[in-house]
Amino acid sequence: MDTLTMRKNGPRPLVLNRYELLERIGRGGFSTVYRARDHKMERLVAVKVVQRIDELTDRAAREARAAAKLSHPNIVTVFELAEDENNVYLVSELVEGKTLANRISSLSLSDLDCLEITLQVLDALGHAHERGVIHRDIKPDNIMLSATDPYEVKVMDFGIAQLENTQRITRQGDVVGTLAYMSPEQADGRTVDSSTDTYSTALTLYECLAGSNPFRAVTAAETVGRVQGGALPLSHVRPDLTEDLSLLVEAAMDPDPALRLDLTAFAAGIERLLPDFSDDEQATAVLRRTDANHPSVYNEVAGRLSFVAPRAANAALAALAAWAVVSHTTLYPKGWSLGLIAGVAVLEALLPRIGPVVLSAIMILPAAFFSPGLGVVLAAAAAAYYLFMVPGRPRSALLPILAAGLGYMGIGLVYPAAAGVAGRFRRGLALALLGAVALTGLQLASGSSPLDYLGVANNWNPAALQDVYSPWKALSILAEPVIQQPVLALQPVIWLLAALPAALLIRRRNLLADLSGLLLANALLLAGYLSLPYLAPSYRLPLGPFLKTFTLCVIIQFVLLLISPSAKHRPPLPHECTEET
Repeated sequence: MDTLTMRKNGPRPLVLNRYELLERIGRGGFSTVYRARDHKMERLVAVKVVQRIDELTDRAAREARAAAKLSHPNIVTVFELAEDENNVYLVSELVEGKTLANRISSLSLSDLDCLEITLQVLDALGHAHERGVIHRDIKPDNIMLSATDPYEVKVMDFGIAQLENTQRITRQGDVVGTLAYMSPEQADGRTVDSSTDTYSTALTLYECLAGSNPFRAVTAAETVGRVQGGALPLSHVRPDLTEDLSLLVEAAMDPDPALRLDLTAFAAGIERLLPDFSDDEQATAVLRRTDANHPSVYNEVAGRLSFVAPRAANAALAALAAWAVVSHTTLYPKGWSLGLIAGVAVLEALLPRIGPVVLSAIMILPAAFFSPGLGVVLAAAAAAYYLFMVPGRPRSALLPILAAGLGYMGIGLVYPAAAGVAGRFRRGLALALLGAVALTGLQLASGSSPLDYLGVANNWNPAALQDVYSPWKALSILAEPVIQQPVLALQPVIWLLAALPAALLIRRRNLLADLSGLLLANALLLAGYLSLPYLAPSYRLPLGPFLKTFTLCVIIQFVLLLISPSAKHRPPLPHECTEET
């Protein structure tokens, strides 16, 4: 029986035979919050009614009940959790005041207010994390501020994210509002831990100081794309703020949870910076935040150009790969060549998650007609590559094609450090490794000999794959060059190791760190190649030609580093401006 019934002596509904709903004070896509009177304890409470579409999972119920046991001055106290066949009911203390979202929109917070509010949120989250509770939905709408001075923070809706998760994804407005505060791993649907709360809290602080969320868009897909692309450094939106604060927020919003600043370090960093702020800056802070909402015409134009550049680069890489295939196969009629190349380039620019699928089909079909077994192997490899590399950050998914292109130009050793910078840590290492595989694969298939950088002879004959129907036999033929020359398997590892310091140190924030990262990357690259004769005693590195190419690539890298704009000075992308476009 539904526990939401009407009182006999009046029109106001009674929940759980105890809570009289007085008035609605908030509403979301599938939940409504009421001010209510607890007739048993004779007090005012808040009752959140969450509409049920699916069964309440054991995990969601456990988490909500664990959240109900939290006791902290900055966490809204939960009195009761109950459910029936239609709704889940969460009864909590009634907090009078306004949400942080209201305060941000009214421009009534000083910079000091923003930092002190964030510290209270972090204190509440630390208490919850120690007890195994992750909030998962930190955002200004879930942070209530008292009307006192200084503000007293109450974090709401602990344990609610799991209860509302299934319903939320069916409603566009709620999706956009929630995704704009999700960590990249949460937006991808990956498993999350306490670091996702750190990210969302840092993003909330960013919004407090900048005046708006840098990721919010009209559609869910666009919002996710912006989350994956990352935010403009806070020091660009608010150049009056200290670089230390900008770097602190950036570290807490690192897209890689393994590199993200933890909750305790984030709070300690804010506390160290508090003396730099005072209440006297209130009017100035509000003025600067208001000005940030109106970017200059120059920044608008430059921002749009910088938004187009990555898409144009991806389109060029897709066109290059398509051209390499179409120009060397008789499967596609000559009249189709231009259309296929242009079509895949346009598709990659407009739909970067669909472009790689079409490009893969164009590349695999000729191989499948030549060798059905090879077609199966390539299709499986393409599917795995798509699943692991494309959905999260499609803008860098085609980067290994660049390794083959640079190799063709004789400067492929530029690629490992570039992959580390583009991919950031784990993804950067994967891109570096895959770039080496792409370069070697292209050279083997094209009959190039000797192979670049390694100097080994190319005795592999692709014709051996013709009319091979067994994928296993195709795999064994593909493995023959590696079995004959083990150094072919070591080169991807060297590139991976060389990408590591670039991924960790080159952030375009500090020139010394950038130069150190590039120096270490190339030192590891050189050491890796020089160690090959010791790892494979029968191998001899062509030292003279290698050092000549290596030196040229190092010079190119340092020139590119010095002439490229730092992240601090690059113009904002359209979605990084606080005004909707």
